[in-house]
Amino acid sequence: MSPASLVRARWAIIAPFLVMGLVIGAWVPHVPLIKERLAVGPGIFGLALLSIAGGAVVAMPIAGVLINRLGSAVMTRITGVLFCAAFLGPVLAPNLVAFVIGGALMGMCIGSMDVSMNAHAIAIEKALRRPVLSMLHGVYSLGCVFGAFLGGYLIEALGGRNQAFIMAALCLVLHLAAARFFLPGSVDKGLSGSHFAWPTRATIGLGLLCYLALMIEGSVIDWAAILMREKFLVEAGVAAMCFATYQGGMALSRFTGDWIRLKVGAVPMVFVSALLTALGTTLGLVAPSPTLAIVAFTFAGIGIGNIAPVMFAGGGRLEPTAPGRGIAAVTTLGYTGFLSGPPLIGLAAQVTNLNTALFLTVVAALIIAVFARAVKAADTY
Repeated sequence: MSPASLVRARWAIIAPFLVMGLVIGAWVPHVPLIKERLAVGPGIFGLALLSIAGGAVVAMPIAGVLINRLGSAVMTRITGVLFCAAFLGPVLAPNLVAFVIGGALMGMCIGSMDVSMNAHAIAIEKALRRPVLSMLHGVYSLGCVFGAFLGGYLIEALGGRNQAFIMAALCLVLHLAAARFFLPGSVDKGLSGSHFAWPTRATIGLGLLCYLALMIEGSVIDWAAILMREKFLVEAGVAAMCFATYQGGMALSRFTGDWIRLKVGAVPMVFVSALLTALGTTLGLVAPSPTLAIVAFTFAGIGIGNIAPVMFAGGGRLEPTAPGRGIAAVTTLGYTGFLSGPPLIGLAAQVTNLNTALFLTVVAALIIAVFARAVKAADTY
């Protein structure tokens, strides 16, 4: 591979991360509208959202096998196209059954695309001999911000159906334009093995903390806009701003996280980040106005942004003889939290209310702060 092709691949892999962020951001303003259209309570809707989690969990290990057979480049191309199309399913669903089916298909595309694009990013890192993953996850967060703002605007201006088609088409064009510059499929075909593994004694503690960190992220994605709309009676576009600024805070922290970790170390950074997450979320939940809530959730996003990436790094270093297995174990538990958190919040909201249920994310952040020393391995080089 020539240096020029490696540079092109490095820039091209930005596209799928950006596309995933744009689509998930565009999905956020739909969530409260879909809940209202389906006319179901938070418990039922939380269980319906579980279809997305279930689809992703089923697809992730299958994607690992297919990457080994086809290569991460081919899988990233295919899953990116399918993800753009699958976004339309739950958005256009006319009833609860159709929503569950559409959600499961979208979840399968999310899970398989996530594994595929991260695997290809790792292949590019190896070829370049320098890291790119932190920057790519920052791009994902920025995509979520722009997707939420643009998606909210388009819903207000053109309606939900038109917004979905426009965002899907825009992201599909972006993905296809970049996909031709990926590395050849042969770079990791037959070499990737399994991307997922049961956690060992060395990684299970860190994996459980990663579960809590990504549970917090997933819960805010699916419930923050609903909370804003129900609590303050704002329009869907305004409700989506809470998620957008939260992701903006995450992007800011991720683009600066490597520098901060080099300066202060992983343990102090995670400890302070977890406390900031707990404080920002608490203030957001008790805020008397939507403006104050949005500001508070922005600081919560700054707090949560770097926790999971540091835990991924720690997982790889806890097993120096098998770093891939360590990363896979921590990542699998983390994504389980990301996908199962929203349904758990929905069930808790059915018993209490949504505002009270979201305090579970505050408890999760405080637990991470208490056990922050578990990420010490991330500073081992």
